[in-house]
Amino acid sequence: MSAGAAIDGWLAELGLEVVGASGAASDPAFSRDVIVDGERRFDVRLTVAWVAGVGCSLWAYYGLEAMEIPKRTYARMLRANFEYPFVKFAMTDDDRPMLMSEIPAAAVDRDELGRGITRLAMVADRLLEETAPAIADRGVLPDWSGRSSRNRALLDAYRADVASAMPEWEPPMPRPRRRGLLARLLGRS
Repeated sequence: MSAGAAIDGWLAELGLEVVGASGAASDPAFSRDVIVDGERRFDVRLTVAWVAGVGCSLWAYYGLEAMEIPKRTYARMLRANFEYPFVKFAMTDDDRPMLMSEIPAAAVDRDELGRGITRLAMVADRLLEETAPAIADRGVLPDWSGRSSRNRALLDAYRADVASAMPEWEPPMPRPRRRGLLARLLGRS
């Protein structure tokens, strides 16, 4: 079986729907796009790219195109490069942030692919609030309350293994909503 056919089969076994493709499974280089949900961050479009003899690259455009990313947010992304093993943030030529991971050709199998995808989803979950200005217009995150991950089985299968190589983490406490100036002047809640 070709590496491409194996990767296509593994994506299906991992419960990931391919929403975009470039190249045939028999080509020496091809890519597949999937949509991944974490526990807290949803609808991350992730590209799985295979190059024969090199390996598998996983990347997600982490934010919107043509967004001005505050220096503090960019610095947080760069700090994550040191805190989280096997993942890296980078900027594209058009200043769009990317979250990436790589798997060498000799190590590519279904479980490594599952761990790599889970790793990206977990980092996106953990850094949600700190990187909101890179994710959403004006840093206002979508209302994802009531959503559940479409990739629950994938996350459940690999979460413990992936988390064991990551620093300790607790979700941030919800911040109280700030009242605007007009509401404060008028004494409204």
